[in-house]
Amino acid sequence: MRLILRVIALVGISLAGSSAAAPPTYESNVLPILTAKCVACHGATSPQAGLDLRTAAGALKGGKSGAAVVRGSSERSLLISKVASRAMPPGDTKLDDTEIAAIRAWIDAGAPGMADAPVTEHDALPVFQMRCVACHGKRKQEGGLDLRTRASRLKGGKSGPAFVPGKPEESLLIRRIAAGEMPPPKLFSEAFVRPPTETEVATLKRWIGGGALPAPEGRPVEAAFGDKETAHWSFRPPSRPALPRVAATARVRTAIDAFVLEKLEAKGMTLSPDAGPGTLARRAWLAVTGLPPSPDELAAYLADPDPKSYERLVDRLLASPRFGERWAQFWLNAAGYADSEGIIDEDLIRPNAWRYRDYVIRSFNSGKPYNEFLTEQLASDELVDYKNEKTVTPALIDKLAATGFLRMVPDGTYSPANGSVAERMNVIADEIEVLSSSVMGLTVGCARCHNHKYDPIAQRDYYRLAAVLQTAYDPYDWLKPTERNLDIALDAERREVAAFNAPLETEIKRLQEALDAKPAPEKPEKERLSKALGDAKKKLRSKPSVRALYDMGGDPSPAFLLRRGEAQSIGDRVEPGVPGILEKTAGTLRAVPPREGTSGNRLALARWLTQPRHPLTARVMVNRIWMQYFGRGIVASVSNFGRNGMPPSHPELLDWLAVELEDSGWNLKHLHRLILTSSVFRQSSQSGAADPENILLSRMPLRRMDAEQLHDSILHAAGRLDLTAFGPPVPVEIKPGGEVAAQGGKDGWRRAIYVMQRRTTPPTMLDVFDLPAMTPNCIERGYSTVSTQALQLTNSAAVLEHAKFFAGRLIDEFGEDRNRQIENAYMRTRSRKPAAAEMAQALESLAALEKQWGAHLRERMGVEPIAQTARWRALASFCHALLSSAEFSYID
Repeated sequence: MRLILRVIALVGISLAGSSAAAPPTYESNVLPILTAKCVACHGATSPQAGLDLRTAAGALKGGKSGAAVVRGSSERSLLISKVASRAMPPGDTKLDDTEIAAIRAWIDAGAPGMADAPVTEHDALPVFQMRCVACHGKRKQEGGLDLRTRASRLKGGKSGPAFVPGKPEESLLIRRIAAGEMPPPKLFSEAFVRPPTETEVATLKRWIGGGALPAPEGRPVEAAFGDKETAHWSFRPPSRPALPRVAATARVRTAIDAFVLEKLEAKGMTLSPDAGPGTLARRAWLAVTGLPPSPDELAAYLADPDPKSYERLVDRLLASPRFGERWAQFWLNAAGYADSEGIIDEDLIRPNAWRYRDYVIRSFNSGKPYNEFLTEQLASDELVDYKNEKTVTPALIDKLAATGFLRMVPDGTYSPANGSVAERMNVIADEIEVLSSSVMGLTVGCARCHNHKYDPIAQRDYYRLAAVLQTAYDPYDWLKPTERNLDIALDAERREVAAFNAPLETEIKRLQEALDAKPAPEKPEKERLSKALGDAKKKLRSKPSVRALYDMGGDPSPAFLLRRGEAQSIGDRVEPGVPGILEKTAGTLRAVPPREGTSGNRLALARWLTQPRHPLTARVMVNRIWMQYFGRGIVASVSNFGRNGMPPSHPELLDWLAVELEDSGWNLKHLHRLILTSSVFRQSSQSGAADPENILLSRMPLRRMDAEQLHDSILHAAGRLDLTAFGPPVPVEIKPGGEVAAQGGKDGWRRAIYVMQRRTTPPTMLDVFDLPAMTPNCIERGYSTVSTQALQLTNSAAVLEHAKFFAGRLIDEFGEDRNRQIENAYMRTRSRKPAAAEMAQALESLAALEKQWGAHLRERMGVEPIAQTARWRALASFCHALLSSAEFSYID
């Protein structure tokens, strides 16, 4: 009752009689509450987020997030949403229930006393952008009409001006919409454009009726960042620190050791002893190539008397084609690589995405400088004049495929249900996430809806960065992902595809004629023909093309800040740019003379990112490579170098390596070699109580193989690994038990990086062992230890088959010599010979297994050669146990 009485008092309703007092007003009933609780932040000379609550007009106008008040609907009013959820005001001073109820009552009464704000072009703009510019914009101007700017709207097209200021009913625009002619119905299926809503039409009428007022000129509210924000370590350019002096000089093999030892010695600690030669060799092979050494390779290394044998091994491994296949996987994860579009259940296959995967592998193997590698991925189409090239070369296709870096996120906009402007904005948002997390190490995506809560990144900065991509990713003039590929390929590929499809096309034609025959076939025959027709069509190979990102030509649609990140809530116009906090230390984007048909915006971004001593680019890449070797980055929050991220454990080391990477000509192999030859990498993994989390790197971490390493190592040990490189992905199949596995070929099974990465059907072996989902990408993998992993290794039909092949290979090579079979099996799986006790246990186990298999086979088969088969199956069970063991799957 007290609450009711207080609300009545606040809103000015009289209890005397049945008549109501004067309606509540802003000045009498609302402003006193807001003055006490809100105006301190939203009423000063620079109101936060542009929201000034000192007047009713200010509340209706709103700020960067839009109108604060919706007349007659407190539930839809942002002001109520914020105060009722206690999100605002910040701190302990909140509005109580009676105060919130008073504001609700005023809004629900229609906000009396609040004058209607004039409707300007700014209010009408979302309708034009969402409903009209697909046909009257950049690439298409049906009827000669361009609706992107005020001047072009007034000019009109072939039928005259689009509208008559002050006369909505006489305006051609309104008449066409009212008649259902615009947008044309076919546009929904072609460009997924829906007709304007009643509210949107009413807005257009009010705008035209009010004289078609231009958008008010106003200076956008900018976030103010001072010395405190710019002082954060990751926003300052790196500089090369002097090497520290340490006591354990004998352990300093590279500069890395000096920086790590400095931290250790300050705690009275030092590095662990060097790992044994065999242990170190297996570690290096798996780290660099993703595969263990073969027995012959390991024996040759261990027999090399050269004191620099390990350094020479590192050089051989870095020169191996397997290096690129291993390290490309991490970059592909960061780019969000997948062979399908995702989003909807169909999970449409991307038939040409593999070209980007091959580009990354070739780049790593060739030692391409990182600055060049990055520039090609952001803007190759602005570097090469591919439209006028007379000869299509593999190098040209490779360069264009590089831009697939920004074409890998989930994209369901080929579907009418997922093709709206809002869904397109989500695709662009995912690409911003890929770019910012993998290259810049910042959580820029947090500024999509509002200023970043922790880092000095304004919402305006987010949309300036998105505007850099707008000449290629224009949400208002969109290309479906199935239409965005470049129709360019090598003649040899075209001939190969044509030859493959020719018999299928003949069969499809025959089946279709049979279905269309008169009289029509009976139902069973019709169903058989339809199924055969569908199967034949699925086998057709798509026309060779390049999945690339490229400028679409012409002037891009204007780019805008979106209030609350909503596609319909268009705010201030923005120009291409980079986060303002980085402009203070890395400068602004510098215009690049564009090639014909391009803007040069993405090339300008690439040049900005790869300029000397950029605060983030080299640091972020160095940190990501370090993480893959040691399980933890020097900055543990690998994709967040911002103020809410983790500080570097060894800041001087990070800066030294970043500067060294740049000064080496951005040579990534040079960085790998520094790490691999350091005492930090060579030390043993013995545990140390003084550094339990190994933050100071007092030992080498013991780590389990990742999913791809385990998959490939099983094939390698079994002798079934097909090292064929490049080309379309290997299809996967669903086995009778439900296991998803890659299909084998005549030469065996290919590496995991070449297996089809379809979002809905990841290979079971990889999925169980923490293959990351690309949503939209993955910078740092999670590692789990769960029972399903042991069950997968034990029960997988594929692993069982590999174990049987492994055993057969041992028999072919060593006959019936059990000792040599066991020794070689150990070398293939553990990179060492078995100890005497292990040999004795293995012989005993094999004898028991042989006996059990013999009994089992007699019961099932009842015929010979039971003894020979039992010996093979016993050895296969032994090989299966080795492949499933912890020592095989862990890297010491």
